[in-house]
Amino acid sequence: MKHIFLYLFLLVCSITVSAQNVSDAVRFSNLQPGGTARFLGVGGAFGALGADFGVVSTNPAGLAMFRTNEMIFTPALNFRKTEATMNGAGNEAWTDTKSNFNFNNIGLVFNSEPRAAKWTNFNFGIGFNRQQNYNQSIYYEGNAPGSVLNNWYDEAAQTINGGGSENELDPFGAKMAYDANAIYFQDGAISYDFGATPDAVVRRNQGLISTGGINEMAFSFAGNYDEKLMVGATIGVPFVNYRLDGTYEESDPGDAVDYFDNLTYTEYLRTNGVGINLKMGVIFRLSQMIRLGGAFHTPTFMSLTDKYSNTFSYTYTDGNGTASNTGYSPDGTSDYKLRTPWRAIASGAVVINKFGFVSADVEWVDYSASRYNFTSDISNSSNEQYEREINNSIQRQLKQSMNVRIGGELAVDAFRFRAGVNLLGKPYEGQTGFNTAYTAGVGLRSESFYLDLGYRRTLNSGTVSPYNGAPLTSLDTKANDFMMTLGFKF
Repeated sequence: MKHIFLYLFLLVCSITVSAQNVSDAVRFSNLQPGGTARFLGVGGAFGALGADFGVVSTNPAGLAMFRTNEMIFTPALNFRKTEATMNGAGNEAWTDTKSNFNFNNIGLVFNSEPRAAKWTNFNFGIGFNRQQNYNQSIYYEGNAPGSVLNNWYDEAAQTINGGGSENELDPFGAKMAYDANAIYFQDGAISYDFGATPDAVVRRNQGLISTGGINEMAFSFAGNYDEKLMVGATIGVPFVNYRLDGTYEESDPGDAVDYFDNLTYTEYLRTNGVGINLKMGVIFRLSQMIRLGGAFHTPTFMSLTDKYSNTFSYTYTDGNGTASNTGYSPDGTSDYKLRTPWRAIASGAVVINKFGFVSADVEWVDYSASRYNFTSDISNSSNEQYEREINNSIQRQLKQSMNVRIGGELAVDAFRFRAGVNLLGKPYEGQTGFNTAYTAGVGLRSESFYLDLGYRRTLNSGTVSPYNGAPLTSLDTKANDFMMTLGFKF
């Protein structure tokens, strides 16, 4: 099974293929809610307000604030720029970029006015909001000691010296190296070219391209009681689409290793799945000016499928000349379940007559509550053991975290001007501080139509490593998201 660490905000990547891991759980648990351009422009701080389709994925009580039927759709452009610098003297920074177009939101709101005492209106909403964007490209190169072959040789030696055969080697690792003649028998013993110089300094580079995202289909219902209390609920159905293509290379331009010329390892992973959750929320108007909100999101129960494969090519020169061989992994498939964390949101807003508002949301997320289930379809001792191990690792390595969203809007006649900031808590134990996002937007409102533009700039830092024991590469990522919402009232 695969073992690939790629997390959008704290990127940790391993070239060794094994199984689902802690970083996978974080990838599908860490969300950066999108929606409409208005929602984005104020930093998503709509938990005590409403009347925007983005709230059905945060506090569905805000759906009760719609006064008409509405149709909304939001095309978006996303740009990611990542600077990567491998640790070690003399290694320079490398910059790579990736952009993509998507629809961040499509929604329909149906408004009704019931003939019920003090119930002002009931609203139903259906549509989707994008919850995460995985599009990113990373590239770096530099010089460092060691090789990915060291780990595979150790594994092969343990298997062979323990009485096993080459056919028992990991088909996603050491077996490919054996098939490519990078690990071989010499004088009856298992060997490889780095045997005499395992810490030789070699040139290396890695390129990683990830694509996809999480789009959540929302089915929402909300009611407005006496213009004082709004209640709402959303059934969320997130659709997961994630793909990773990676290429790792080593070469020996300085002839530090006898016979070895270069190697190339490629990896492919595709994760698809669907989940379900329930979101419940309330908004209470203390006065026309002061509003409070609260929401609770149940864990999302996901059913996921991984498809993965790898190749390994090895080139060497000996007394017979230069030779190159390639080993191929089988096509792997893994079905499993993942339960992501619960969330709780407290919100407050100050509305200044018709001049605008200032609002804030504080969200708690317990990442350590994520849990894998590998035994729902096939129950065996191996799956049960690994399930216990990885879930224990999640409890040890992850923690509760807090996200803060603050924003405001200024109304000038038919125009709206918006700004916001997000402080995004980190999920791993030992990590402190926040990743930061800054937002802005403008809008034009009329009785039957509105147009909004939104912008978000997210700053993240992290590390990437091509295999266990390799030197870390520091990453500095800047994400720029542009959105435009068209809304029609009918």
